[in-house]
Amino acid sequence: MIEWWGWLLIWVGLVLALLVVLAFLAYRLFRKAISLMHELSAVVDKTSVLDADTAELSQPQIAVLAEMSDIRARHESQRRRRLDLKLARHERRIERAKRITKRDASTAQWPESWS
Repeated sequence: MIEWWGWLLIWVGLVLALLVVLAFLAYRLFRKAISLMHELSAVVDKTSVLDADTAELSQPQIAVLAEMSDIRARHESQRRRRLDLKLARHERRIERAKRITKRDASTAQWPESWS
């Protein structure tokens, strides 16, 4: 059998080992927290450029509180803008199709057997 002081030494050793492991894990957690704080400060510095204090962004755009004429005007301007973009895209496509399919037959090199 193990004497009482043997058990005492075993338990003291186990408690000391536990304290060392806990101290090591606490140190690693602290270092990760410090690293996270540095990364967050870097992100805040980078995103501070995106802060905009314009009146458009600060005013709520709630349709229930807005006048009906304002809502109609906004909707109509958005619709007009979409139609203009659609028309411009259509015109670009037509111009490209004309460029691709246009072939001047007078400047083409025809085989001699065709003349």
